[in-house]
Amino acid sequence: MKATVVIGLCLQIVTTCAAQHALAEYDWSKLATAGQPLGGVVTTVDGKASLKVANTNETPLRVQLLKISSPAITKKLYALVGEVKYEGVRGEGYLEMWNYFPPLKPGMTEAMYFSRTLGDSGEMGKITGTSDWRRFMLPFDRTGTSLAPSRLEVNLFLPAQGTVYLGTVKLIEYTGNFASSQSDATGAWWPDWAGGLIGGIGGSMLGCLGGLLAWLASKGRAQSFVLLTLKVLIALGVLSLAAGFLAMSLRQPYGVWFVPLLLGVILLAILPSRLKQYQKLYTDAEMRRMTAIDA
Repeated sequence: MKATVVIGLCLQIVTTCAAQHALAEYDWSKLATAGQPLGGVVTTVDGKASLKVANTNETPLRVQLLKISSPAITKKLYALVGEVKYEGVRGEGYLEMWNYFPPLKPGMTEAMYFSRTLGDSGEMGKITGTSDWRRFMLPFDRTGTSLAPSRLEVNLFLPAQGTVYLGTVKLIEYTGNFASSQSDATGAWWPDWAGGLIGGIGGSMLGCLGGLLAWLASKGRAQSFVLLTLKVLIALGVLSLAAGFLAMSLRQPYGVWFVPLLLGVILLAILPSRLKQYQKLYTDAEMRRMTAIDA
């Protein structure tokens, strides 16, 4: 019963992502054909039109990749999303989006704010080492101002040697809040924050259920319920492990594949031995009962 509640909760969380609307798509090959200045070389990698930026020196490199004038942003929350691949990046690099807003009064300077991919993992993770194609997100929340940005500038910073490839970039705006929409824009099964929620709630419920099963087995009670529940949880572990590997093969973000993978490993590492242990407990209890009757 509780396992069913956990599964239902997970499915509910997956379907609660905020609404989104794609405002524009930026294909590097089309931008180059249109004569827009780019900070790298347009190439094709793994069948994708990509922008290649290489730092061949041990000195920092910062290049402007894209400049978007008068973006048609109407919502409070928006983001640039896409895919990035990199090889041999030394140090911690990042993508950044500068958001420029008109001056509040004539004579004042325009306001400038930035977003950077400096997280330890996920779509806002830093660029370091080598990685196959993964999703990235440069979000911004303009709550507190009624002004729309006058332009956006996207830069790449590499502290030393390394090569970075960027796929097509999209500008997306959201109806909702940042937490409910993060990762949804790029096709993730659920946002990163939901992965932590699923893991926390699911882990707590499974822990309580495990304690209940252990207590019932030690008392020799509810044999059918205990053994059936364990078998269901083992099957859930197999499905969860398969879902985790599927998510990895589909290049889902860390917050998606880690939760089912961890859940599957835990369930399959613990429950099969517990099933044998509890079966023996019930067998021993039955033998004691029969011996007592005979006596």
